[in-house]
Amino acid sequence: MAFLGETSNQTIVNSTLGFIFPNGSVVHNDSGFYFQTSTPVPIRVPNACDFQMLKTIIHNTLQLTDKQYLDEIYYQQPFTDTGSQFCFQCMQQKNDDDVNTMLMCNHQFSCVGPIELLCTIGRTPYDILNLLEATITSTHDALLYYNGR
Repeated sequence: MAFLGETSNQTIVNSTLGFIFPNGSVVHNDSGFYFQTSTPVPIRVPNACDFQMLKTIIHNTLQLTDKQYLDEIYYQQPFTDTGSQFCFQCMQQKNDDDVNTMLMCNHQFSCVGPIELLCTIGRTPYDILNLLEATITSTHDALLYYNGR
């Protein structure tokens, strides 16, 4: 698929610039909120994107391992308040309808900038257990053994 790694004119014309904020935070302000992370990661979101495709693009772009999974995706959705000022709300992406809404909002409010997605990355239970086991020292094991008697 061209949009996953290649940069062709066809891809750029039929996609929208976006940024992923992996394991970032939500900072609230007067206009709603914004996403914050150490280094946002650029992506291209195809105009004909569905939820599964969005998840695949994010997974591949972030180069997640088999011990990691994409837990949640949030979109910084622009809207205008009663005073016609731009504000933002946090919209979780859960299905194809949410992705379609995201793409329509971004097209309608293209002047506010690229698509911004906050993604939470989880670890599998097996990987968490491996991390815990790797941090247990032999002293800790001995204390557990002797205190258990």
